[in-house]
Amino acid sequence: MEIINVLTNKQKHEYINFVYSVYKGDCNYRDLNLLFVKNFLWQKDIYSKRCSVQPLMVKNGSIRAVCMFIYSQDMKELRLSFLEFLPDAQKYLHELLTQGQAMAKELGLKKIVVGINGHISYGLGIFVGGNNKFEFNANYNPSYYADELNKLGLVKKKAYSYKYSLKTSIFKEDILDNVYNAYGFRTMDKRNFKNEMLLFGDLCDKVLRDTPYYSTKTKEEMYEMMKQMKPLLKNEDIIFALKDGKEAGFIFTHPDFSDFMTKQKVNLVSLYFKNRFRKADSIIYNTIGVLPEYQNTALAFGLIHQTVKLCAGCKKVVSSFVLEENKASTKVCRVFSQGIEREYNLYELEV
Repeated sequence: MEIINVLTNKQKHEYINFVYSVYKGDCNYRDLNLLFVKNFLWQKDIYSKRCSVQPLMVKNGSIRAVCMFIYSQDMKELRLSFLEFLPDAQKYLHELLTQGQAMAKELGLKKIVVGINGHISYGLGIFVGGNNKFEFNANYNPSYYADELNKLGLVKKKAYSYKYSLKTSIFKEDILDNVYNAYGFRTMDKRNFKNEMLLFGDLCDKVLRDTPYYSTKTKEEMYEMMKQMKPLLKNEDIIFALKDGKEAGFIFTHPDFSDFMTKQKVNLVSLYFKNRFRKADSIIYNTIGVLPEYQNTALAFGLIHQTVKLCAGCKKVVSSFVLEENKASTKVCRVFSQGIEREYNLYELEV
C-alpha cells in the first residue's frame, strides 16, 4: 500500500478519473460536485487559494481511495474532504486517518472531520439513506461508504434534508400578519448582481458564523462562488427581508438543476438552456438566514411563505442538509416539513 501526495497535473487527472470509475454504471450519479473537486485540486479561486489543500491517493497496485485534507486558520478541525473509495477499503481509510492525525498534530488541531467538502457551502455529509436520486447541492455516494466508515469507531454526527409542504394552510394568519406588518420583502436584482452577492455573502457570514462546522467565507469569496451560478439564477431565487429599509435576512432557493441532466457528465450550455425553457420538478431550499437581532420573530416563516407562493405547480420542495445539532434550523424544518428526505453522517476523530 502506498499513499501518494497528488502534486502533478497527471496525478490530478488520475484522481478525477478514479472518481468516475467509482460511479461507473451508476445511473443516479451526476458529476456536478467534481466542479468543486477541481477547484480545490488546482486551487482556482480566492477561497481555495487561502486554504491548505493536500490531495492524496491510496494505491495498492491501482488506486483504491482518494481524498483531500483541507485546513484554513479559521477552521477548528482538519477536514478530510471529497473522500471516494472502492469497496473493502477499511485498511486504506485507516491509513488515511493515521496520516491525518499526524497532520492535525502538526497544525495543533484536536479533531479530524470526515464529510465536509472543504466548506459547508460545497456540501456536507456521507449519504446514508432516503431518496437516492442525485440532487444538486447535495452529497451523493454509494451505500457502502457509510458501512465502511461505521466500522472505524469514529464519533458519528447526523444531518438531514427535509421534504417541505407546499400548502399555505400550514401558516397561521395572525403570525403572518405580524411578520408582514414588521418586515418588507424584495427579490434579488440580477442587473446589480455583484453588489447583490456581496450583500448576500455578508449576510451569510453574519448569520452562519455560529453554525457548527462553519468557517468564514468573505463576501468577495461568496460572490466568486455565486458568479458561477449566475446564468442559472432568477431574481426570485434569492429573497431579502427588509427592516426599516435594511436587509434583515434572506432565503435562497433554486430548482434542482439535476432534473435537467440525463447523463453523468454535466453539459453547462445544455443545462443553461433547459433551465431557461423548462420547469424543474423539484425546488431546493438552499439556505435560510435571519440576522441574530431578528431571530425568534417568525421572520423565517415569512421568508418561507414568500417562496411557497412562487413554488405553485412544483411537485416537490426539499431542504438542503440540516445538522441535527443545529436546533433552530431543525425546529423550523420539523414545523414545515412532511418528513425526512435524506439522511447523512459526519464522522469525527479526536486527535
